[in-house]
Amino acid sequence: MATLITNVHVMDESGQAHVFGPADDVPAWAVELITNPKAWDEAPVKHEPIDATPKAPAKRAAPRRKAAPRGTVQPD
Repeated sequence: MATLITNVHVMDESGQAHVFGPADDVPAWAVELITNPKAWDEAPVKHEPIDATPKAPAKRAAPRRKAAPRGTVQPD
């Protein structure tokens, strides 16, 4: 498990401040919020949630129209 090398201040979802240091066991919710890699002895491995829903294919831009050849368009 990753350990902190410095004291960090983290706000929980209710807005209450918490302080964690090198001797503390950091809860999972706080590990997710501590994003500075310099705060950790070894950065923790963060697992991304697996999304089983298929993603829609990316929309492609409409093809651009070709310019008219020179001399074919008459000015007004």
